[in-house]
Amino acid sequence: MKDLSYFASSGVLDGQELDQSQAFRHQYLLNEVLAPVPVYLILGFEVHTLVIVMSTITGKRKRARKACIPCHQRKRKCDAEYPCGTCTTYGYNCRYADHETTGVVGGGIQAPLQAERVDVNGGDSMVSPVAAISRTPDSRSYVAQDPRGASWSTNSPTVVAGASAATTTTATTPAGIFDEHKSRYAGASAAMAFPHILGVALGSDSLPKMHSFAYNFGVRPEEASNVHGSLAKLISEDDLGFFSGVYFSVMAPIGDYIDPRIYAQRCRDYYHGSSSTAVTFGALAAGVAALGSFLSPNKYPGESRLVEYAKAILEDPASIRMLGIDYIIAGAMRVFYLRATTRPNNAWVVSCTIMHLCEAAGLHEEENIKKMASVAGAAIVGHDADRLRRIFWISWAGHNMLSYEYDRSSVRFGAVTCQAIIPIAGSVADQFVQIAQIIPSPNSPFQLECKPPTPGEELFERLRALDKLKVTHPFLIVTKADVAFCFYRRIYQLKIGIPDEIIQLVINSGNAAVEAAEQLVNQGFLFWNVIGGVFQYACILLAIDTPAASVHIAAAFKGLENLVKAADTGMTRRALSMARHLLSLNMAKKRRELAQLEAVEASYESFQAQPEPEANTGVPDMGWGDDWDQFLIEPYLSMLGPDIQLQ
Repeated sequence: MKDLSYFASSGVLDGQELDQSQAFRHQYLLNEVLAPVPVYLILGFEVHTLVIVMSTITGKRKRARKACIPCHQRKRKCDAEYPCGTCTTYGYNCRYADHETTGVVGGGIQAPLQAERVDVNGGDSMVSPVAAISRTPDSRSYVAQDPRGASWSTNSPTVVAGASAATTTTATTPAGIFDEHKSRYAGASAAMAFPHILGVALGSDSLPKMHSFAYNFGVRPEEASNVHGSLAKLISEDDLGFFSGVYFSVMAPIGDYIDPRIYAQRCRDYYHGSSSTAVTFGALAAGVAALGSFLSPNKYPGESRLVEYAKAILEDPASIRMLGIDYIIAGAMRVFYLRATTRPNNAWVVSCTIMHLCEAAGLHEEENIKKMASVAGAAIVGHDADRLRRIFWISWAGHNMLSYEYDRSSVRFGAVTCQAIIPIAGSVADQFVQIAQIIPSPNSPFQLECKPPTPGEELFERLRALDKLKVTHPFLIVTKADVAFCFYRRIYQLKIGIPDEIIQLVINSGNAAVEAAEQLVNQGFLFWNVIGGVFQYACILLAIDTPAASVHIAAAFKGLENLVKAADTGMTRRALSMARHLLSLNMAKKRRELAQLEAVEASYESFQAQPEPEANTGVPDMGWGDDWDQFLIEPYLSMLGPDIQLQ
């Protein structure tokens, strides 16, 4: 075998393309040098632009000890792992004839036989060491390094890990395809990804990009894009800055989607540069300003036009075809606005769409996030790794709360490996996400320590976990109460006995929510769940129907009345009217019960009015002060034996 200087002189190590005269060198490279490199390290890169990892090349060639049966039958390179990289990528049933699944890889490191994990159902399953590493929330993608220390970089999509040990229900999940330049993700089994996968398997020198080949006949043109104009025609730069400032001071601590300094710079570039190249950012800025107007005591006169402008861009087929992070943030702004202004169904449908877009952009997987953050220009627009995680988790939290409150299905991912967001000063987004993660969800990193035996017990445990989460932001206090009320409504439907401890947790959350809601309204911040939380608390107190709950009804109704006075609309008046109607029904029910008790009492008094019979001297006259134990037990002492005596 020739030394590395041979390949350096031929240009292979410098990433230069091989011409026809160098074909024999190309073949030598594949057969002699790349043999010890595991298959899963080179998938997705053009063979002619490979940069060899120096640490994996030694002076002596090292082969895997024994190929698995599928690789042997197909004459594929096998890394002797279990399952091996080839079988994991193409979904083969990896197996070994002699059950020997350890092998020498790279520098002679022994790969363990299997790695054990616990699935979401509490059972144990076995996954490969590679899968166990790549599917943990804290995993790092394997990026090969060239001799100068730079990462590999190609224009073709790369194969990334596709599952998390905490959120997947299958033993192995094939890797997906992600194009970081277009923010486009597809599972390895997707129709549009298969030509790429097949090209890798066939040894193509120029791998096909992920494309919807033959998805339809293409006999009709795609929908034409509309001309949206500039946002500057709807709102001045100064007004945009003012209402955006309201958003960042009031809403951004919860919906922490974008850095305010980067946002301000991008707004300046938009107004003073070429806005035609930033159509999607125009929708984002319009959504931010519309929310700022909603939360401001002084509404912007053109608020509705801003909403329509953003909606038109989001629904434009050209915007969807060129999906990017700005589009997802603009969609999230629309979800918040719809939650604050319209019906539950509208907000829920749009929130589902945003979660599907997060999956299409690959935000649910940590490997994709790191690739997006490393793309040139990502830092300039604020798309660093932590910000991308915030975009995913805040959107996920809002969607799951909407779904759980509405008692509808939420969007489920096959796997979520996106890491947790980092708590930072001035932001409570991490706490907002933690509240939502207590809601039952297969993609939530929060799991109870042990599986409760009944649905009711599980809800009790989640209420206890929610109570342990301490928050101070008024919006989060109301949000926490909302989730507690969601748990109670499900417990109520189970028609089971509720421990006093659980009742008290719900009451404590409700009392705190009433106080926080009045605080927000007094500040002029009409968050969407403020009046809803207090209304639900009033209803739940009536449903609990115990003396411990009844003492808080007056305060809950007073708080609801104060909120209606602060925002006297048809919607708020109907809520107050319904609460009062339910109270009157509860009072009528209690009057009927009282009438039944009074009838018994009247019958008892009539019986007392009858002449008393003569005293029976055969019955002893016993008072409350007598020894009732002696009266009840002594007649039965003979049954217990002659030696039993009362002490």
